[in-house]
Amino acid sequence: MRAVHGPIEWLTFPAPDDDGRQFRVNVSFLLSNYRCIFGCGCPGILDGAENADLGCCAHGVEFTDDDDFREVAAAVAQLTEADADNLPLIRREWYYANREVPFKTAMVGNACIFANREGGPAGKPGCAFHHLALRTGVHPSETKPEICWSVPLNFSDEEPVEPAGRETTIVSAFTAEAWDGHIGWWCIDTPEAYSATAPVFRTFEHEPRRGMGDAGYERMVELLLQIDTPRFPMPAQVVKPLPLLG
Repeated sequence: MRAVHGPIEWLTFPAPDDDGRQFRVNVSFLLSNYRCIFGCGCPGILDGAENADLGCCAHGVEFTDDDDFREVAAAVAQLTEADADNLPLIRREWYYANREVPFKTAMVGNACIFANREGGPAGKPGCAFHHLALRTGVHPSETKPEICWSVPLNFSDEEPVEPAGRETTIVSAFTAEAWDGHIGWWCIDTPEAYSATAPVFRTFEHEPRRGMGDAGYERMVELLLQIDTPRFPMPAQVVKPLPLLG
């Protein structure tokens, strides 16, 4: 993988609906023309052979917390053979790795149990939960585990530095380094993924709304619309003028 490094532009602003919180957002990424290229040139994470029909599903997925697991369990109950290659295994509740303390999705072969393969029984590669969302008319973030609907966005919190300071919610993007060397290719580090016709804060609107709340997202949009272009584009970005769709 060719990892590309460079400066990133950040923006910090107080949460409009929470006096104890502020947001620090990655302007370089949110104003970039990144898009997921699964099925459009993504080779998979290249930790072994090229797996274009796996994308980033090769290691299974860790559940964020008990609420995340319960939401996944509710989505599992809605899966049909039209959604999931491995439905017989999933129905036997073999979809998580530890029977006592569920923390990660199980693996089938070299992929997450919910990852459909090219030529598989469901007839469509990709995440079974994504196909469930398309079939039922909801956004994929309503059916997928949290890390799956948020990636490549990265939401994290930092405690206040000063006693009366604000907690900081950081809205950024995972780079290859975030996975501790477990992957060989990562989309946001490569020019091929920068081909959208609108900025990330528009094409990924649902995800930051869920991670920041409506008020935080709307305030972020107001501030981003005041920036024509970031001082520092994403290091791998093929820079093109983008309509901000304000």
